[in-house]
Amino acid sequence: MLTIVEGSLDEAKQEMKLVLKTVQSRLSKYKRSVKPSKRTEKDKSLLKYWENFLRFFRVSQMAPVFVDNICINYMLYQRFMKKLKGYQVECYLDNNKLIIHYSNKMHNGKLELYDITDKLEGMNFFPRAEIK
Repeated sequence: MLTIVEGSLDEAKQEMKLVLKTVQSRLSKYKRSVKPSKRTEKDKSLLKYWENFLRFFRVSQMAPVFVDNICINYMLYQRFMKKLKGYQVECYLDNNKLIIHYSNKMHNGKLELYDITDKLEGMNFFPRAEIK
């Protein structure tokens, strides 16, 4: 089980909203200033990158949390753990991913939450958690 030991999810959510608002405003200003017909391939790829960034970090779907040296989507972790009531659960880190093994009398399986540190773009205000 993961327990947040440093920082707050609510504070990180507010910081993330500010970052996303800034990116969205810059993106919309750029789209208004440069007509689609005048955009170069580099501009188009940059626009696509930042639009994907905004989509990936939707506040309603993403709550990044650092666990040791990796960062995972804690919201996805919480949703999955709610479904595992009554299961035996074991969490551990292996090769830049958090692995969750679960089992009961009839079912067993595993979930791998991969490291999303490379997508953070220098944002480091997220809370820290420990495996207990």
